[in-house]
Amino acid sequence: MFKLTCITLDDGVCALYINGQYLGADDCSDERFSLADILVRLSRLPGVFVETATRPVPQNADWRWDDIADSVFATPVSHRKMTVSAFKQRLAGYPEDALCCGTFWLADDFLALDASLDDNTIDAAMERAEDCHDANIGFNWEYLQSVIEAVKE
Repeated sequence: MFKLTCITLDDGVCALYINGQYLGADDCSDERFSLADILVRLSRLPGVFVETATRPVPQNADWRWDDIADSVFATPVSHRKMTVSAFKQRLAGYPEDALCCGTFWLADDFLALDASLDDNTIDAAMERAEDCHDANIGFNWEYLQSVIEAVKE
């Protein structure tokens, strides 16, 4: 499965990305075979999740599509608040009927492993668990204990 994203500027120019990778840019209002046509055709494929975003035309003459795409794809890496609200926001980017699976851990789960943790340490441990997640290991008690120990060092 891959995610197809079309970013359209308010002047009609658009860029197409698949899984955050730039495909190309074009005037999406032309009658010729354009990125808009490609968007429509690819969106019909099974398993394709289409995301659209609109941004203003940059004022800087030296702008690049990747600069604009950063605002669409960016999840602040420096620090994401690990809250239910932030989790809901992340999920809001997907259709409600999109299939998904995952695990859900709360502060109480971290406190069950180490009752001395404060909110800031739990938040840091959750962020580290998310950032360093290895799907071959998954989220389990042992993994959570290891991220708690790493954050406390």
